[in-house]
Amino acid sequence: MGKKKFKGDGIFFTGKAAEEVTGSQYLVRFGDYQCLLECGLHQSKSNSYLDSYKANSEKFQFNPSDIDFLFVAHPHIDHCGLIPRLVRGGFHGRIIATPITAAVMKPLLLNSCYIVNEEAKILSKRYKREYKPLYEESDVHATMKLIDTYGEYNHIYQLNDAVSFQWLRNSHCIGAAQLQLIFSSKGKTRKILYTSDIGALHTDNHYVVDTEIPTMFNDVVIMESTYGDSKRDSKKTRAFDVEHMKVALYDILERGGTALFPCFSFSRTQEILTTLFEAFGANENFDYPVIVDSRLTCDINKVYSNVLDGDYADTWDKVINWRNVKCISDKTDSQNCLADTQPKIVIASSGFCTNGRIVNYLKRYLRDENSMVVFSGYTGDNPTYLSYRIKNYRDHKTIGINKEQIPNKAGCITLSTFSSHANHKDLVEYGSSVNTNKIVLVHGSPEGRKCLMDDLAEAISKKDKTSRVVSATRGMVLHL
Repeated sequence: MGKKKFKGDGIFFTGKAAEEVTGSQYLVRFGDYQCLLECGLHQSKSNSYLDSYKANSEKFQFNPSDIDFLFVAHPHIDHCGLIPRLVRGGFHGRIIATPITAAVMKPLLLNSCYIVNEEAKILSKRYKREYKPLYEESDVHATMKLIDTYGEYNHIYQLNDAVSFQWLRNSHCIGAAQLQLIFSSKGKTRKILYTSDIGALHTDNHYVVDTEIPTMFNDVVIMESTYGDSKRDSKKTRAFDVEHMKVALYDILERGGTALFPCFSFSRTQEILTTLFEAFGANENFDYPVIVDSRLTCDINKVYSNVLDGDYADTWDKVINWRNVKCISDKTDSQNCLADTQPKIVIASSGFCTNGRIVNYLKRYLRDENSMVVFSGYTGDNPTYLSYRIKNYRDHKTIGINKEQIPNKAGCITLSTFSSHANHKDLVEYGSSVNTNKIVLVHGSPEGRKCLMDDLAEAISKKDKTSRVVSATRGMVLHL
């Protein structure tokens, strides 16, 4: 798609997340200005390095140097991980984020830089041709220099004569926000609400507040649909999950086994760690080590200590200073922990078990019927994900890890109430309550978007509202 197609005022659905749950990127053009809503890395459904590389190497459907403002509503890599490549390609505008999002972005982008470089090396070796990394560490540092932070929610900030915005509360993760953009030029005003990823309307997660449902009018709402399929809703409660976890952990640890928590370094690890502290911290007889083994997680933990305040800071200080907790960044310490035979709890990345130090622990402990793997989120939807094969152990009695076949004998439980995404019920409540002419669904599977679109239309009708709900497609243009 060439630049000529971007004539006039409109929203251009340029990223993969227009049709998938990854690679968020939307271009808004109004008057003399162009704004980009996030710029995230794409993770292929096939979990293939090559497929992801091809997707992330595609030519941008716009000129990066023409972008005036880039808004980052939260720092997950599928929402910000392609920004250094954008900067490498000539973007020199202003990156707008909350202070916490900016603080978290730096370690996440540096880690992403390491991963894309390693993947490029693997591809070059595998296919015997040069695959250049998507970006280098210098591009990450250049990215950070372009960030301007705005920290107040529900406050309208004026960026120039035509563009203003405000953040709205979002429980997706610390620092997360919904974004309302306000454009005004030559007597014409348009308002756009971008939800980014929506957290629960009534969250059980720590360190965040409930997602708010905006009451102001917006001409268009760009709304995520990650859990749009009603089948994804769990009837379990957080209390049930915590009790299930406690019973299972006591059983495993008393048998001399090890409990492995594959977790994403940002947000999920801190949530699990806090939950473990609340479950066992007051028990003086609970003397099992709780190991957090990840350099990136250690960096994120430091960010939490620096940016949280009030009661959140007090809670996190107690958690991170819990006598049972040991955070490991050094590889030698990780190897020593791996060799240690005492029963313990280990939290390590990544959540999908595709890479990171968790793979080493799985290679050792999957064969141990006295040990257990505890998943606390989505595990992938096909066997290319190691997490999927572990969870579906009945169909995968042995699992290949680093060309070695490992007996899949360890126990496995899934905690289903730790998601940072709003469920189907919350999405319907949110979408049927916002005041708008049109809702455009993005960031969801085709099945999820179809289910949510139908249920939203019904809920909107019952409220005697006339909002139209459509499903985005990549390359779609919505004129303003």
